[in-house]
Amino acid sequence: MLQGSEIDLREGLVYDPAVKGYDSNFWDGDTANLLVDTVKNTLKIGDTALVGAASSFSQYLYGDFEFDMLIDSESPDSNDSVKYFGLRNAGDSNNRGAIYWDLSHDTTDDDSSPIANGGHPLSVVAYDEAGNRQRKWITWDTNWGGGGRMTRFRISWEGDGITFLINDTVYATLGDRAGNATSQINTTIPQALRLVNRSVDTTDTCPTAMKLLVVRHTRKLI
Repeated sequence: MLQGSEIDLREGLVYDPAVKGYDSNFWDGDTANLLVDTVKNTLKIGDTALVGAASSFSQYLYGDFEFDMLIDSESPDSNDSVKYFGLRNAGDSNNRGAIYWDLSHDTTDDDSSPIANGGHPLSVVAYDEAGNRQRKWITWDTNWGGGGRMTRFRISWEGDGITFLINDTVYATLGDRAGNATSQINTTIPQALRLVNRSVDTTDTCPTAMKLLVVRHTRKLI
């Protein structure tokens, strides 16, 4: 039985846009408020002529974070300059402790986007407490986007590693794993939920949107 400082209190939440719409008590829009699609009951993150970004007021440490998303086109492409969702503190320029799904086209580093070789820029990203980045690329499946398809992107974050799942299938792990001596798991820096789409992409078939957010077994700091 856990006692004293060993007590590990966890909680969860469900954010359903069909019920809450855009809740300004939960989200802080730093570029433009998220837009509510009352037909699809989603939060649109930008649009074909708009950009959008928002962070949750609450911050979280550990947990299982599920983003049920409608991705805007058949696949991410080179027009998607800044597009991601997950856990990240907007005010930290070093991104310490951030963990997220990234659909941004990026050719700036040694692990740059493989899109030039026929791939697509979907990656998972995790930063340790010192701001060191880990990234893994994931081959895009056309069943994950376009046509109004909802895809479940999950981040399971614990002190011994971070697991990334799509529709409950594991696609990547990052963090304290064998052979990883330079990057460690963030265990002390709480993170805000963050949704960002700063790409004005007129080739998209529909706006990137969040259908449902489910957070399980997390430590929440308000």
